[in-house]
Amino acid sequence: MLSAGASHHLLRVAGIAPGERVELFDGRGGACHAALLSVSGGRAEMGFLGVVSRPPRPTRWLLMGLTRGPAFDLVVRMSTELGVDRIQPVLLKRSVATGDRRKRWERIAQSAAAQCGRDTVPELAAPATLEAAIATLPEGIVRRVCVPGAATLPGVDAAAALLLGPEGGLTDREVAAAVEAGFEPMGLGPLTLRADTAAAAGLASLLP
Repeated sequence: MLSAGASHHLLRVAGIAPGERVELFDGRGGACHAALLSVSGGRAEMGFLGVVSRPPRPTRWLLMGLTRGPAFDLVVRMSTELGVDRIQPVLLKRSVATGDRRKRWERIAQSAAAQCGRDTVPELAAPATLEAAIATLPEGIVRRVCVPGAATLPGVDAAAALLLGPEGGLTDREVAAAVEAGFEPMGLGPLTLRADTAAAAGLASLLP
C-alpha cells in the first residue's frame, strides 16, 4: 500500500488505471515495476512485478550560487532531471537571496525525480560559503567552473562537480579561488544565459 502522498500523485496527477504498470522508487537507488491492484481509502495497493536494474553512472555535484527563489526552484527541478546527485547552494558576493528553503527544494526534487523516472533523489545541502562548499567535494572529482568567454570543454565519463554563479555571475576573486581549488574554467557559448539556463546547459555539457 502506497503512502497518501504517493497515492495522490499516482492516482490524481498521473491518473493511472487499475492494472496499469508503473515504476516505483524509494529515493535511495531501489526501484521496481508494479501494477495498480486496487484503491482503498484514497490509497493505492500495488502488486510487485520485478526489480528494476540500471547501470551505474558517474556522480554529479552542482555548486550553484544562490539565486532568487523561482530561479533556484527551476535549477533544482532541471538538475534533478539531468541526474545531479548533490545540489549545494552557495552564498556568493552577488547572491541576492540568502534563505535556506531546503524543505521546498526537497519537495521539488522528489516531484521531478518521480516525473523523470529517477530512482534516487538528489541531496539538498544547506547554503554555504564558497570555501565551505568546495571543502565538501571528494578528492579526485573533476571540477569545472562556468566562466563567460572561456573555452567549451568536452563531456566527462567520470565523477564531476560544476560551479556556477548567481544572477550577475561569479566575481573575479571567486573565479580565482575556484581555479586555485582545482576548478577548470568552462564556457557555455557566446550568448549570455540566465543563471537557471546556465545550470542546465552546464550540466548537459558534462555528459560524455
